[in-house]
Amino acid sequence: MQRRSRQERGAQVMVSKYSVVGQRHPRLDGRQKATGRSEFSDDVYLPGMLHGKIVRSSIPRGRIVNIDTSRAEQLPGVKAVITHKDTGGLMPGPDTVLLCDEMVNYFGDEVAAVAAVDEDTAAEAAELIKVEYEPMTPLFSMKEAMAEGVPPIHNYIEDNCADDISMAFGDVDKAFSESEHIRTDEYVIHPSHSSFAEHHVVVADYSLPEKLTVWTPVQSSAIIQMSLAQNFGLSSSNVRIMNLNTGGAFCGRGSERPHHYIAAILSRKTAKPVKIICTADEEFIIYRGGGKYNFTFKTGVMKDGRLKAIEADLLHDCGPYVETQFIMLRFTGFQLQMLYKVEASKFTGKLVYTNNPPYFFHHGAGLVAMRFAFGAQLDAIAKDLGIDPVEIRLKNAVDKGYTTLSEMHFASCGLKECIQKTVKKSGWKKKHGKLPPYRGIGIGCGVLRAGGKGMFDHDTSAVFIKIDEDGKVSLVTGLPDMGQGSHTAMAIIAAESLGITPEDIKVIAGDTDITPFDAGAISQRGTFTTGNAVKNACSDVKKQLGKTAATEMGVKPSELVFKDGKIFSKGKPEKAILFEDAVYNTLHSSEGRFVMGRGFYNPPTEGVSGGDYKGNPALAYSFGAQIAEVEVDPETGIVKLLNMTVAHDVGRAINPMAVEGQLDGQVFSGMGQTLFEECIMENGRVLNPSLLDYKLPRPFEVPGIEHIIVETNDPYGPFGAKEVGQGPIQCTSQAIANAVSNAIGHHIKELPITPERVLEAIRQKNKNQ
Repeated sequence: MQRRSRQERGAQVMVSKYSVVGQRHPRLDGRQKATGRSEFSDDVYLPGMLHGKIVRSSIPRGRIVNIDTSRAEQLPGVKAVITHKDTGGLMPGPDTVLLCDEMVNYFGDEVAAVAAVDEDTAAEAAELIKVEYEPMTPLFSMKEAMAEGVPPIHNYIEDNCADDISMAFGDVDKAFSESEHIRTDEYVIHPSHSSFAEHHVVVADYSLPEKLTVWTPVQSSAIIQMSLAQNFGLSSSNVRIMNLNTGGAFCGRGSERPHHYIAAILSRKTAKPVKIICTADEEFIIYRGGGKYNFTFKTGVMKDGRLKAIEADLLHDCGPYVETQFIMLRFTGFQLQMLYKVEASKFTGKLVYTNNPPYFFHHGAGLVAMRFAFGAQLDAIAKDLGIDPVEIRLKNAVDKGYTTLSEMHFASCGLKECIQKTVKKSGWKKKHGKLPPYRGIGIGCGVLRAGGKGMFDHDTSAVFIKIDEDGKVSLVTGLPDMGQGSHTAMAIIAAESLGITPEDIKVIAGDTDITPFDAGAISQRGTFTTGNAVKNACSDVKKQLGKTAATEMGVKPSELVFKDGKIFSKGKPEKAILFEDAVYNTLHSSEGRFVMGRGFYNPPTEGVSGGDYKGNPALAYSFGAQIAEVEVDPETGIVKLLNMTVAHDVGRAINPMAVEGQLDGQVFSGMGQTLFEECIMENGRVLNPSLLDYKLPRPFEVPGIEHIIVETNDPYGPFGAKEVGQGPIQCTSQAIANAVSNAIGHHIKELPITPERVLEAIRQKNKNQ
């Protein structure tokens, strides 16, 4: 009988028909991580390496009148000082000037940089650089930035709209006109930080003119490699990205940042490697976390709860520079019609330039905010109509075989099963509407794609496999592991394919000079896309070994089975050869073949194209449901999260232990974004720029978590698997917020739900009674 995962929490997984897939496996790098042997970018020390520091703007907006670097240049131990004139006009982003030349646009904007023999000397030199500014009126709120007649932050555009989008599917006006109940609400989500365990750091070696090597934590080596190569005029093969281990990403390490370019330029100027590591304060300046969201939702339904139309408008503060935040606008527009069956949807969104720090989005691909807002409104609509929040979700939930208004197709879908199992496990029917005062229960649901087209014309992952003569396997991949266990998952997929154990496999990654192309750990694509590439590489290996084994056993290669460390005939299992013997015999044959396999995978989808935004960008989509129970202290406003019941449709659990870890981590992150995490802003500055003051959940505040792993066996995933990378967190915030609303009897419309906001909500409820 399969051991139940975390018996005290009752996780559920179907019994696997496989030998390795579906079994519980510890991380292959667990011992190295636990004993401190794993190497991170800050552990890199190269001969002659210098240390860099960046001089940052002390005002949120103004003209640069003069930069005096003379005292810094005269300081003993200083090897280089650079300003904009040393950058060759390089621009890391469409409107980002590397080292400001005329204007600074936020508190912390990069102005100059130094390299010195040690970090203390570099810091002292940075302090000696004097910058004279002519302050200008900054714009901190989206309302004032978008006001008519306000001078734009960038003089090459007419206003402060960085990007805008309008996306509609179906006849929205008709659907609203036929609706029997229409509700409109506004929601606000405040800025937040991604709270990496590992600070931003880079070591750049540009001491040779035609070869740039960079050590840095990233989600995609391919993206940063191509960007650096393009901006420095190098071929991509002459830019080497070394991604040793990545101490968390949470959507915050998807592309290059100014410090990568600055370190490279300092290295080129000094002909020595240069390291730049950000201080804790700098982390809250350059972090590119979640900006402020202002959502307006208008939803039309029938009296029985059936959805007719959803219309949403979003203003998002992107700070003074736009990078790839436009992705979030498009993701949000698509999401409106992905989770529930609806006749029409419309989305309008704008990225707004301000003089706040540059924002990207926090953990959850920017969709946690949208899911909170619509999930909260759906609960309010259910209350208006006198319908149970669970029933309105089940009535409208998508299912297997459904095609959305934008032509996304769900080949597998366990949404209803997730809802039903969380309801049963949590005891929803015994609790909803029956709990004592200031106790509440709430539900949240979500959907997310597993990879797909968008960042590139393709979504390719490629994998090499080589097998030494003792049968030990090296799996070479460009997919980074940021703590989520992707490398262990790849080893499990390879082990199942080849009939060996994960311990027989060594994963080699993190070096673009060695590893094949992989688009990276973005868009929840690792397990699905790279996992399929691993399977294809293993198929190549099996063809080579099968030829040897079939000859020795006198059977056809098509009859062979790879399992339990052996290769045997399907019809005659007594005819078998050990896996390692087949490898040895293949090498020591007259052909002398050293076994190497190669495989790649690019989902055969067309993606989304054209002005109508229609198409199917991915083959697989994951679904989830979560139920939260909370207790609110009406005297202090403190919310205690008592329990979370978490179900996620993963297709198939490659490693149930890792799935549980992902669920736990996303509940932790989701409750943080919902109850605690906020960058408190004043005049463009973060007032709580340290993890002492920026509130995160403490271990004793994390609730008991009941895991329910739903397996729908996706026809396109490796062994049926889909994503569990950021899908679960789509459900967490709305579940907790709805539970708080249920506890206090007032519709929560703002995140995070701090004690002050809870007390204000209670006052408003009492005032309206």
